[in-house]
Amino acid sequence: MQARIIDAVVEMVARHGISGTTLANVATTAGVSQGVLVFHFKSKEGLLTQTLVRLLDEYRAAWQAALAAETPLDRILNLVRTDFDPIICTNRKLALWFAFWGEASAKPIYNRLSSESEEERFQVMKQACEELSSVAHVPDPAWLAQSIDAHTDGLWLQMHLQGPEFSPEKGLSAAFSHLRLLLPDLAGAINP
Repeated sequence: MQARIIDAVVEMVARHGISGTTLANVATTAGVSQGVLVFHFKSKEGLLTQTLVRLLDEYRAAWQAALAAETPLDRILNLVRTDFDPIICTNRKLALWFAFWGEASAKPIYNRLSSESEEERFQVMKQACEELSSVAHVPDPAWLAQSIDAHTDGLWLQMHLQGPEFSPEKGLSAAFSHLRLLLPDLAGAINP
């Protein structure tokens, strides 16, 4: 039942934003009473926080699976692929990400959870870039990691603003084109 409730929150935030998401519309969408929501989540804030935790956990599980690749380049490519995976990168989930990020300055819990998750993911990308520098020309691994992640974030923003006409496949293609520019010596090995 909690998964169904969280799915309803995702739907409501995607449609109405955080401020327009209410216990009443989540309860109606999930097919439960508001009392059930209060019992399980205590408040709208608790419900939204658990939704963010689930979103972050889902993303973490996806990118951690990408680390199974043997070479640093393959780990980097897999991390980028994860950002455009159809389970991770949907219009509804992008709306949710941007809603939470938009509230992060006003809600310390969203800021803390998002910042910790971003830092963990960045450190993994940075480590892969550092390992890549031992076998290929990478002038500054930390800069490379920041550039990759910043570009992916920018592509997510374009996808969020443009909607279905900017597909995850188009985003992945753009991300890989960017990687080829950043790593010209490895361009031939960078394929979606």
